[in-house]
Amino acid sequence: MSELYRNKIWVFDDIIDVKLQDDIENTFLSLDFPWFFNKDVSIPDNKVQQRPGFSHYFVDRDGPNSKFHEPLIPIIKNSCKKIDYQYSKILQGRAFLQLPLNLKDKHIVDSPHLDITDFRHLVVLYYVIDSDGDTVIYKNNYENGMTVPNMKDLVENKRVTPKKGRVVVFDGYFWHTACQPDNNKRLIINYNVI
Repeated sequence: MSELYRNKIWVFDDIIDVKLQDDIENTFLSLDFPWFFNKDVSIPDNKVQQRPGFSHYFVDRDGPNSKFHEPLIPIIKNSCKKIDYQYSKILQGRAFLQLPLNLKDKHIVDSPHLDITDFRHLVVLYYVIDSDGDTVIYKNNYENGMTVPNMKDLVENKRVTPKKGRVVVFDGYFWHTACQPDNNKRLIINYNVI
């Protein structure tokens, strides 16, 4: 990834047309969409906290593996076009659905994480519906072999509120996380591209 895109964050509303926004929302919230349970939506086998939710993988290391991937490509293309970035590969693509939980520690954000550490990449995070449960992106960057920084050492860089049709694109080596939704389900699509 070029230096031009390192340490950057962009937010765009209505990255795709309203009809496609509605089609995606209706598909993802239908009885026919296959969601899979996760014990923690941030980190598999998280030992620090358990924030359960549901996921669906569109693309994994072996390539596309879901019939729902193809209609989402305009999200990636339009986002990259906005920042004049020519992506060459989709490393992974997933959707996450979080429901309001009756948590005693709900004031604490989910575990900070990185989606991938193998390659410097861009995160293209799309909000399917309006919700609470902000995305928090920290100023702290990943360094090779680094473990998760202590919460007290993390410095907030940007906070993005989920809004239908909004996308946030950012350097994937920024530590980031989500706040738990209190009032509504939180539904996002997350692609990692190089």
